[in-house]
Amino acid sequence: MIFNLANVLTLSRIFFVIPITVLTLLGESYYIPALVIFVIAAMTDMFDGMAARKSNQVSDFGKIMDQVCDKILINSIFILFIAISKVPAWFVVILVARDTFVNGMRTLLAGKKIVVAADKLGKLKTVLEIALIICVYSQLFGNIVESTLMYMTLIISVVSGLNYIIKNLKHI
Repeated sequence: MIFNLANVLTLSRIFFVIPITVLTLLGESYYIPALVIFVIAAMTDMFDGMAARKSNQVSDFGKIMDQVCDKILINSIFILFIAISKVPAWFVVILVARDTFVNGMRTLLAGKKIVVAADKLGKLKTVLEIALIICVYSQLFGNIVESTLMYMTLIISVVSGLNYIIKNLKHI
């Protein structure tokens, strides 16, 4: 069943992008409300998996859409950060290219009945992306912390993308 609690939580991340976008574009005085909504959206990523396992409703739909909805939420915010000059465009291009490639590979393999779930490096990448978004919105940390997080995110993103390729090359 597609419309269970886990999948509704997963799909909700797409809809959270709308108020986050509006608040972000309204200016710095709206960053904290945007951050609060982002944190709620990010928490749905933890709760959707818990709900699916608890109700024994883990599905291929959920495994695939969880990744897609994560990318829509996070990449949308990074694109917003380009618009408000908080991160460089080249950084976002690399992240989006990596995510698009990995999701394309997942789609290709799904056609062969192979589901590629997130691995530890992919999850670490997501944690670093979330930390960077929180850092930018909260404005509590300096440029050194933001730059360090940005480069850590970039390195883990590239390494995890290469890891997905290496682990799944035999299936292509």
